[in-house]
Amino acid sequence: MKKIILFFVAALLLAATVPTAARAAGNGSGTLSVDKNNVSVSLSIPGGKTKTITSLRVQLRVSVTSGTMDQPDFTFDASVPSTVKSAAVKKEGEAYMVDIILSGKKNQDIFKNSENAKLGILSVKPTSTEYQIKVEFAGKADGVNGPVIKYAESSSLSEVTLSLSNALPATVESANHTTTLPSGKTLGKPKLTATVKKGKNRVYFKWNKISSTSGYRLYRYDEKTKKYKKIKTVTKGGTTSYSKKYGYASSHCFRIRAFKTEAGGAKTYSSYSSAVKVTVPPAKVKKFSAEYWSDGKAALLWKKVSKAKGYQIYRSRKKNGKYLRVKTVRKGKITKCTSVKHELGKTYYYKIRAYVIGANKKRVYGKFSVAVPYKNRGKQ
Repeated sequence: MKKIILFFVAALLLAATVPTAARAAGNGSGTLSVDKNNVSVSLSIPGGKTKTITSLRVQLRVSVTSGTMDQPDFTFDASVPSTVKSAAVKKEGEAYMVDIILSGKKNQDIFKNSENAKLGILSVKPTSTEYQIKVEFAGKADGVNGPVIKYAESSSLSEVTLSLSNALPATVESANHTTTLPSGKTLGKPKLTATVKKGKNRVYFKWNKISSTSGYRLYRYDEKTKKYKKIKTVTKGGTTSYSKKYGYASSHCFRIRAFKTEAGGAKTYSSYSSAVKVTVPPAKVKKFSAEYWSDGKAALLWKKVSKAKGYQIYRSRKKNGKYLRVKTVRKGKITKCTSVKHELGKTYYYKIRAYVIGANKKRVYGKFSVAVPYKNRGKQ
Protein backbone atom coordinates (compact mmCIF):
# COMPACT_ATOMS: atom_id res chain seq x y z
CA MET A 1 0.00 0.00 0.00
CA LYS A 2 2.86 2.36 0.81
CA LYS A 3 4.21 1.81 -2.72
CA ILE A 4 0.84 2.85 -4.17
CA ILE A 5 0.83 6.01 -2.09
CA LEU A 6 4.39 6.86 -3.04
CA PHE A 7 3.52 6.22 -6.69
CA PHE A 8 0.62 8.65 -6.48
CA VAL A 9 2.72 11.32 -4.76
CA ALA A 10 5.41 10.85 -7.40
CA ALA A 11 2.78 11.25 -10.10
CA LEU A 12 1.72 14.55 -8.52
CA LEU A 13 5.32 15.77 -8.53
CA LEU A 14 5.87 14.70 -12.12
CA ALA A 15 2.72 16.57 -13.10
CA ALA A 16 4.57 19.79 -12.38
CA THR A 17 6.01 19.45 -15.90
CA VAL A 18 2.53 19.88 -17.37
CA PRO A 19 1.92 23.45 -18.65
CA THR A 20 0.14 25.69 -16.16
CA ALA A 21 -2.75 26.32 -18.53
CA ALA A 22 -3.40 22.59 -18.70
CA ARG A 23 -3.49 22.40 -14.92
CA ALA A 24 -5.88 25.29 -14.29
CA ALA A 25 -9.33 23.91 -13.45
CA GLY A 26 -11.41 26.84 -12.26
CA ASN A 27 -12.55 27.12 -8.67
CA GLY A 28 -13.87 24.67 -6.14
CA SER A 29 -14.78 25.04 -2.51
CA GLY A 30 -13.96 23.41 0.80
CA THR A 31 -16.16 23.29 3.89
CA LEU A 32 -15.03 22.90 7.50
CA SER A 33 -17.86 22.35 9.98
CA VAL A 34 -17.11 22.38 13.72
CA ASP A 35 -18.80 20.11 16.26
CA LYS A 36 -17.08 20.47 19.63
CA ASN A 37 -13.46 19.29 19.00
CA ASN A 38 -14.25 17.63 15.67
CA VAL A 39 -14.11 19.30 12.25
CA SER A 40 -15.99 17.74 9.32
CA VAL A 41 -14.04 18.17 6.04
CA SER A 42 -15.88 18.33 2.69
CA LEU A 43 -14.94 19.32 -0.87
CA SER A 44 -16.91 20.55 -3.87
CA ILE A 45 -15.88 20.60 -7.53
CA PRO A 46 -17.20 22.94 -10.24
CA GLY A 47 -20.68 22.15 -11.55
CA GLY A 48 -20.89 20.41 -14.91
CA LYS A 49 -17.76 18.34 -14.39
CA THR A 50 -18.30 14.87 -15.85
CA LYS A 51 -14.92 13.14 -15.68
CA THR A 52 -14.29 10.63 -12.92
CA ILE A 53 -11.84 11.77 -10.23
CA THR A 54 -9.86 8.73 -9.10
CA SER A 55 -7.17 10.37 -6.94
CA LEU A 56 -6.81 13.59 -5.01
CA ARG A 57 -4.62 15.32 -2.48
CA VAL A 58 -5.58 18.11 -0.07
CA GLN A 59 -3.77 19.58 2.91
CA LEU A 60 -5.03 21.04 6.19
CA ARG A 61 -3.12 23.33 8.52
CA VAL A 62 -3.94 23.09 12.24
CA SER A 63 -2.52 25.83 14.45
CA VAL A 64 -3.02 27.03 18.02
CA THR A 65 -4.21 30.62 18.43
CA SER A 66 -4.19 30.28 22.20
CA GLY A 67 -3.75 27.41 24.63
CA THR A 68 -1.95 24.13 23.85
CA MET A 69 -2.70 20.96 21.89
CA ASP A 70 -1.33 17.56 20.93
CA GLN A 71 -1.10 16.16 17.42
CA PRO A 72 -4.52 15.97 15.71
CA ASP A 73 -5.75 12.93 13.80
CA PHE A 74 -7.96 12.40 10.77
CA THR A 75 -10.55 9.68 10.22
CA PHE A 76 -11.87 9.06 6.71
CA ASP A 77 -15.61 8.91 6.15
CA ALA A 78 -16.76 5.34 5.57
CA SER A 79 -18.56 6.37 2.37
CA VAL A 80 -15.35 7.51 0.60
CA PRO A 81 -14.60 4.94 -2.16
CA SER A 82 -10.82 4.70 -2.32
CA THR A 83 -8.30 1.88 -2.44
CA VAL A 84 -5.70 4.04 -0.72
CA LYS A 85 -6.52 6.38 2.18
CA SER A 86 -3.65 8.20 3.80
CA ALA A 87 -3.66 11.14 6.24
CA ALA A 88 -0.09 11.82 7.33
CA VAL A 89 0.33 14.39 10.13
CA LYS A 90 3.59 16.36 10.32
CA LYS A 91 4.73 19.10 12.70
CA GLU A 92 5.63 22.28 10.83
CA GLY A 93 6.83 25.02 13.14
CA GLU A 94 4.06 25.68 15.67
CA ALA A 95 1.42 24.10 13.43
CA TYR A 96 0.51 20.63 12.21
CA MET A 97 0.08 19.80 8.50
CA VAL A 98 -2.38 17.04 7.64
CA ASP A 99 -1.66 15.61 4.18
CA ILE A 100 -4.78 13.80 2.93
CA ILE A 101 -4.33 11.47 -0.06
CA LEU A 102 -6.91 9.30 -1.83
CA SER A 103 -5.93 7.05 -4.74
CA GLY A 104 -7.21 3.95 -6.49
CA LYS A 105 -8.06 2.15 -9.68
CA LYS A 106 -9.07 3.70 -12.98
CA ASN A 107 -12.80 3.14 -12.46
CA GLN A 108 -12.80 4.53 -8.90
CA ASP A 109 -14.96 7.64 -8.50
CA ILE A 110 -14.24 9.56 -5.27
CA PHE A 111 -17.10 12.02 -5.84
CA LYS A 112 -19.52 9.28 -7.02
CA ASN A 113 -21.06 11.38 -9.82
CA SER A 114 -21.69 14.23 -7.40
CA GLU A 115 -20.20 17.69 -7.02
CA ASN A 116 -19.66 17.17 -3.29
CA ALA A 117 -17.72 14.67 -1.21
CA LYS A 118 -17.37 14.35 2.55
CA LEU A 119 -13.79 13.26 3.22
CA GLY A 120 -13.89 12.68 6.97
CA ILE A 121 -13.39 14.11 10.44
CA LEU A 122 -10.37 15.97 11.79
CA SER A 123 -10.14 15.63 15.58
CA VAL A 124 -8.09 18.24 17.42
CA LYS A 125 -6.49 17.41 20.77
CA PRO A 126 -6.44 20.42 23.14
CA THR A 127 -4.38 19.97 26.30
CA SER A 128 -5.33 23.19 28.10
CA THR A 129 -8.59 24.23 29.78
CA GLU A 130 -8.93 27.32 27.58
CA TYR A 131 -7.94 27.04 23.94
CA GLN A 132 -8.57 28.31 20.43
CA ILE A 133 -7.41 26.17 17.51
CA LYS A 134 -7.56 27.24 13.87
CA VAL A 135 -8.14 24.70 11.06
CA GLU A 136 -7.75 25.77 7.42
CA PHE A 137 -7.17 24.38 3.95
CA ALA A 138 -3.57 24.75 2.79
CA GLY A 139 -1.44 24.08 -0.31
CA LYS A 140 -0.15 26.46 -2.95
CA ALA A 141 0.51 26.31 -6.70
CA ASP A 142 2.10 28.60 -9.27
CA GLY A 143 -0.37 31.21 -10.44
CA VAL A 144 -2.95 30.20 -7.86
CA ASN A 145 -3.71 32.25 -4.75
CA GLY A 146 -4.97 30.61 -1.60
CA PRO A 147 -5.56 26.92 -0.82
CA VAL A 148 -5.81 24.27 -3.54
CA ILE A 149 -6.50 20.59 -4.10
CA LYS A 150 -4.70 18.42 -6.61
CA TYR A 151 -6.41 15.55 -8.36
CA ALA A 152 -6.20 13.11 -11.26
CA GLU A 153 -8.97 11.92 -13.56
CA SER A 154 -9.56 8.45 -14.98
CA SER A 155 -8.88 9.74 -18.50
CA SER A 156 -5.47 11.17 -17.66
CA LEU A 157 -2.46 10.59 -15.43
CA SER A 158 -1.76 14.32 -15.29
CA GLU A 159 -2.26 16.32 -12.14
CA VAL A 160 -4.96 18.99 -12.11
CA THR A 161 -4.80 21.88 -9.63
CA LEU A 162 -8.10 23.30 -8.42
CA SER A 163 -8.23 26.54 -6.45
CA LEU A 164 -10.46 26.52 -3.36
CA SER A 165 -11.73 30.06 -3.70
CA ASN A 166 -14.47 29.56 -1.12
CA ALA A 167 -12.80 27.81 1.82
CA LEU A 168 -13.09 29.65 5.11
CA PRO A 169 -11.07 28.50 8.12
CA ALA A 170 -12.77 26.99 11.16
CA THR A 171 -12.14 27.75 14.82
CA VAL A 172 -12.33 25.13 17.57
CA GLU A 173 -12.47 26.65 21.04
CA SER A 174 -13.29 25.99 24.66
CA ALA A 175 -16.62 27.22 26.02
CA ASN A 176 -14.90 29.72 28.31
CA HIS A 177 -12.26 30.88 25.85
CA THR A 178 -11.15 34.51 25.92
CA THR A 179 -8.31 36.08 23.93
CA THR A 180 -7.00 39.58 23.35
CA LEU A 181 -7.18 41.57 20.15
CA PRO A 182 -4.04 41.99 18.02
CA SER A 183 -3.66 45.46 19.52
CA GLY A 184 -3.33 43.87 22.97
CA LYS A 185 -6.69 45.22 24.13
CA THR A 186 -9.54 43.01 25.29
CA LEU A 187 -13.16 43.26 24.26
CA GLY A 188 -15.38 44.76 26.90
CA LYS A 189 -17.55 42.45 28.99
CA PRO A 190 -21.25 42.98 28.17
CA LYS A 191 -23.98 43.37 30.79
CA LEU A 192 -27.08 41.28 30.10
CA THR A 193 -30.68 41.64 31.28
CA ALA A 194 -33.50 39.17 30.60
CA THR A 195 -37.15 40.04 31.29
CA VAL A 196 -40.65 38.82 30.50
CA LYS A 197 -43.79 40.86 30.09
CA LYS A 198 -46.72 40.08 32.36
CA GLY A 199 -48.38 36.86 31.28
CA LYS A 200 -46.22 36.48 28.15
CA ASN A 201 -43.97 33.53 27.32
CA ARG A 202 -41.39 35.54 25.39
CA VAL A 203 -38.06 36.44 27.00
CA TYR A 204 -36.61 39.85 26.07
CA PHE A 205 -32.82 40.23 26.17
CA LYS A 206 -30.91 43.50 26.30
CA TRP A 207 -27.21 44.27 26.65
CA ASN A 208 -24.89 47.24 26.32
CA LYS A 209 -23.04 47.90 23.07
CA ILE A 210 -19.36 46.87 23.11
CA SER A 211 -16.96 48.92 20.98
CA SER A 212 -14.92 47.18 18.25
CA THR A 213 -17.15 44.10 18.34
CA SER A 214 -18.48 42.18 15.33
CA GLY A 215 -21.35 40.57 17.20
CA TYR A 216 -22.52 38.65 20.23
CA ARG A 217 -23.25 35.07 21.26
CA LEU A 218 -26.07 34.30 23.67
CA TYR A 219 -26.04 31.11 25.77
CA ARG A 220 -28.59 29.22 27.90
CA TYR A 221 -27.69 26.83 30.71
CA ASP A 222 -28.79 23.26 29.99
CA GLU A 223 -29.85 21.43 33.15
CA LYS A 224 -29.36 18.02 31.52
CA THR A 225 -25.78 18.49 30.32
CA LYS A 226 -24.85 20.99 33.07
CA LYS A 227 -23.29 23.21 30.38
CA TYR A 228 -24.13 26.45 28.60
CA LYS A 229 -25.43 25.97 25.05
CA LYS A 230 -25.35 28.63 22.35
CA ILE A 231 -28.87 29.73 21.36
CA LYS A 232 -28.17 32.76 19.17
CA THR A 233 -25.34 34.43 17.26
CA VAL A 234 -25.95 38.13 16.60
CA THR A 235 -23.77 39.17 13.65
CA LYS A 236 -24.15 42.93 13.98
CA GLY A 237 -22.09 44.73 16.60
CA GLY A 238 -24.65 47.51 16.89
CA THR A 239 -27.51 45.15 17.78
CA THR A 240 -28.19 45.11 21.53
CA SER A 241 -31.46 43.22 21.90
CA TYR A 242 -33.11 39.91 21.04
CA SER A 243 -36.20 37.96 22.07
CA LYS A 244 -37.19 34.32 22.07
CA LYS A 245 -40.25 32.31 23.14
CA TYR A 246 -40.00 29.62 25.83
CA GLY A 247 -42.46 27.24 27.42
CA TYR A 248 -44.84 28.60 30.01
CA ALA A 249 -43.83 28.14 33.67
CA SER A 250 -40.18 27.45 32.79
CA SER A 251 -37.05 28.90 34.41
CA HIS A 252 -33.82 29.67 32.56
CA CYS A 253 -30.32 31.02 33.07
CA PHE A 254 -28.52 33.02 30.36
CA ARG A 255 -25.22 34.75 29.67
CA ILE A 256 -23.67 36.52 26.69
CA ARG A 257 -20.25 37.46 25.30
CA ALA A 258 -19.04 39.69 22.50
CA PHE A 259 -16.78 38.60 19.66
CA LYS A 260 -14.68 40.21 16.95
CA THR A 261 -14.06 38.41 13.65
CA GLU A 262 -10.44 38.69 12.54
CA ALA A 263 -9.03 38.44 9.01
CA GLY A 264 -9.39 34.85 7.85
CA GLY A 265 -12.47 34.17 9.95
CA ALA A 266 -10.94 33.53 13.39
CA LYS A 267 -12.91 35.00 16.31
CA THR A 268 -11.72 36.78 19.43
CA TYR A 269 -14.13 36.66 22.40
CA SER A 270 -14.79 38.80 25.42
CA SER A 271 -15.39 37.44 28.90
CA TYR A 272 -18.88 36.15 29.61
CA SER A 273 -21.43 38.45 31.18
CA SER A 274 -22.75 37.64 34.61
CA ALA A 275 -25.46 34.98 34.46
CA VAL A 276 -29.07 36.21 34.62
CA LYS A 277 -32.08 34.10 35.63
CA VAL A 278 -35.64 34.52 34.45
CA THR A 279 -38.89 32.60 34.92
CA VAL A 280 -41.59 32.49 32.26
CA PRO A 281 -45.09 32.90 33.78
CA PRO A 282 -47.63 30.07 33.71
CA ALA A 283 -50.28 29.88 31.01
CA LYS A 284 -53.66 31.59 31.25
CA VAL A 285 -56.31 29.60 33.13
CA LYS A 286 -58.94 28.11 30.81
CA LYS A 287 -62.48 26.77 31.26
CA PHE A 288 -63.09 28.86 34.37
CA SER A 289 -66.69 28.76 35.68
CA ALA A 290 -68.75 29.54 38.79
CA GLU A 291 -71.54 27.29 40.06
CA TYR A 292 -73.75 26.71 43.10
CA TRP A 293 -72.03 25.25 46.18
CA SER A 294 -74.44 26.24 48.94
CA ASP A 295 -76.74 29.11 49.84
CA GLY A 296 -73.74 30.96 51.29
CA LYS A 297 -71.01 29.82 48.92
CA ALA A 298 -70.05 29.67 45.22
CA ALA A 299 -68.13 26.80 43.62
CA LEU A 300 -65.31 27.83 41.27
CA LEU A 301 -63.95 25.31 38.74
CA TRP A 302 -61.15 25.48 36.16
CA LYS A 303 -58.77 23.41 34.05
CA LYS A 304 -55.43 22.86 35.79
CA VAL A 305 -52.47 24.81 34.42
CA SER A 306 -49.29 22.85 33.74
CA LYS A 307 -46.59 23.33 36.43
CA ALA A 308 -48.74 25.84 38.37
CA LYS A 309 -47.79 26.14 42.02
CA GLY A 310 -51.07 27.78 42.96
CA TYR A 311 -53.87 30.15 41.97
CA GLN A 312 -55.30 33.51 43.05
CA ILE A 313 -59.02 34.23 42.81
CA TYR A 314 -60.40 37.79 42.51
CA ARG A 315 -63.92 39.16 42.33
CA SER A 316 -65.83 42.40 41.76
CA ARG A 317 -69.42 43.67 41.89
CA LYS A 318 -68.98 44.97 38.33
CA LYS A 319 -67.39 43.31 35.30
CA ASN A 320 -65.04 46.23 34.70
CA GLY A 321 -64.88 47.34 38.30
CA LYS A 322 -62.19 47.00 40.93
CA TYR A 323 -61.30 43.37 41.68
CA LEU A 324 -60.18 42.24 45.13
CA ARG A 325 -58.44 38.98 45.94
CA VAL A 326 -60.74 36.65 47.87
CA LYS A 327 -58.70 33.45 47.97
CA THR A 328 -55.27 31.92 47.28
CA VAL A 329 -55.11 28.22 46.42
CA ARG A 330 -51.64 26.88 47.22
CA LYS A 331 -51.91 23.33 45.91
CA GLY A 332 -51.80 24.10 42.23
CA LYS A 333 -50.71 20.66 41.04
CA ILE A 334 -53.76 18.84 42.38
CA THR A 335 -56.45 21.51 42.71
CA LYS A 336 -58.95 22.49 40.03
CA CYS A 337 -61.90 23.67 42.13
CA THR A 338 -62.61 25.51 45.38
CA SER A 339 -65.38 27.39 47.15
CA VAL A 340 -65.70 30.99 48.36
CA LYS A 341 -68.26 32.84 50.45
CA HIS A 342 -71.02 34.33 48.28
CA GLU A 343 -74.09 36.00 49.72
CA LEU A 344 -77.44 34.69 48.61
CA GLY A 345 -79.11 36.78 45.93
CA LYS A 346 -75.99 38.81 44.99
CA THR A 347 -74.10 38.80 41.70
CA TYR A 348 -70.30 38.84 41.57
CA TYR A 349 -67.76 38.61 38.76
CA TYR A 350 -64.88 36.19 39.31
CA LYS A 351 -61.53 35.73 37.61
CA ILE A 352 -58.46 33.60 38.36
CA ARG A 353 -54.75 33.47 37.58
CA ALA A 354 -52.07 30.81 38.13
CA TYR A 355 -48.63 31.40 39.60
CA VAL A 356 -45.25 29.66 39.85
CA ILE A 357 -42.24 30.29 42.09
CA GLY A 358 -39.58 32.14 40.12
CA ALA A 359 -35.80 31.86 40.08
CA ASN A 360 -35.66 34.63 42.73
CA LYS A 361 -38.05 32.63 44.99
CA LYS A 362 -40.86 35.11 44.33
CA ARG A 363 -44.18 34.42 42.67
CA VAL A 364 -44.54 34.88 38.92
CA TYR A 365 -48.17 35.28 37.79
CA GLY A 366 -49.90 34.32 34.57
CA LYS A 367 -52.68 36.22 32.82
CA PHE A 368 -56.12 36.51 34.39
CA SER A 369 -58.86 34.33 32.99
CA VAL A 370 -61.96 35.80 31.44
CA ALA A 371 -64.24 37.24 34.15
CA VAL A 372 -67.34 35.09 34.77
CA PRO A 373 -70.52 36.29 36.55
CA TYR A 374 -72.43 34.29 39.15
CA LYS A 375 -75.60 35.05 41.14
CA ASN A 376 -76.33 32.81 44.08
CA ARG A 377 -80.03 32.04 43.72
CA GLY A 378 -80.02 29.35 46.35
CA LYS A 379 -80.66 25.66 45.83
CA GLN A 380 -83.07 25.19 42.92
